Amino acid sequence: MGFDYIQYWEDNYKGGGTSGRGSFGELADFKAEVVNGVIAQYGLSRVVEFGCGDGNQLSLMHYPHYLGLDISPTAVQLCAEKYGRDATKSFMLYRPGAFFNRGFLETDLTVCLDVLYHITEEADYRATLRDLFSPKPRVVVIYTRITRQTEPQVVETIRDRDIFHYLAEFEDYYVHELIPQRYKDQSSADFIILRRAGD
Repeated sequence: MGFDYIQYWEDNYKGGGTSGRGSFGELADFKAEVVNGVIAQYGLSRVVEFGCGDGNQLSLMHYPHYLGLDISPTAVQLCAEKYGRDATKSFMLYRPGAFFNRGFLETDLTVCLDVLYHITEEADYRATLRDLFSPKPRVVVIYTRITRQTEPQVVETIRDRDIFHYLAEFEDYYVHELIPQRYKDQSSADFIILRRAGD
């Protein structure tokens, strides 16, 4: 049996693990600076995040109204408890391939930070991208490893893909900006900011 990335992250959080170093310190501050800047620049209010993790990164974000989704039930529970008194934040369990949003859920912004390259299953990767665009957001913020590889490469919990090949499927969106990693000695992820055409 192959590597089960969903079980890996559930075991991680259940065992007291965190979302990783990218959700703390300089990297977390960098991500918050970029995302909060996008929110302020475009006046975005309703946000859906794919991969809320342990909620530490969320503590730095200025989201007016927020829905956090995660594949780990334990992570969802941790966030629900951590932000239990915050009426602007909701959390739900997410499963790629079992998220059928046909126009019911719409939002201003979708966010996916340090998640895509951890999705080792090809079908789940494609489903997550489809779901990321399904709420018809004005802006999509992706923070991931950018590579031009044509062949997927699996290294334990990481699978690299040419993300721009996949993004071409979403014709209503275009890449508005690429923001390179500020701390290259700590992370190989960069920002991709997409906007909806005609917005």
